[in-house]
Amino acid sequence: MQKIKSLMTRQGLKSPQESLSDLGAIESLRVPGKEEFRELREQPSDPQAEQELINSIEQVYFSVDSFDIVKYELELPPVLNLQELEAYRDKLKQQQAAVSKKVADLILEKQPAYVKELERVTSLQTGLQLAAVICTNGRRHLNIAKEGFTQASLGLLANQRKRQLLIGLLKSLRTIKTLQRTDVRLSEM
Repeated sequence: MQKIKSLMTRQGLKSPQESLSDLGAIESLRVPGKEEFRELREQPSDPQAEQELINSIEQVYFSVDSFDIVKYELELPPVLNLQELEAYRDKLKQQQAAVSKKVADLILEKQPAYVKELERVTSLQTGLQLAAVICTNGRRHLNIAKEGFTQASLGLLANQRKRQLLIGLLKSLRTIKTLQRTDVRLSEM
């Protein structure tokens, strides 16, 4: 786990809790800590009742527009009734607890997949680094071989040219030798 955290730090990544706390659009949303997640998961609850609480959340909270939750909540009715306000506050607390529990459940449910995927990414990154080293070494060896091949090829071409010149010289020498023998025979005759 420490390896994963150090890798995430090197790559500028953050843990899911840190990422959630950095979101500017939902600054007012408090992300429960590890202890609260455990408490929420350990509390006996009725999933159907929790889902009903989540479904009872007003649609205005799901608006993507520039919705100001604080301003919306601070708008007071013309006639204040303490019991209604306390009931509304309790309802919001229950909804918040249900949402927090649902988020905690989803995070804990996906954590093994997250860790497994992070390990896969780390393994893939190591493999890519190894492949890069292999490619670099291969290119270096190819350049060395290419230079050696070029020098050898030029040497072979030079030797071939010398050979052709020597073959031409040999033909000329044979012709001269033949002419010299002919001259000697002519002299004898």
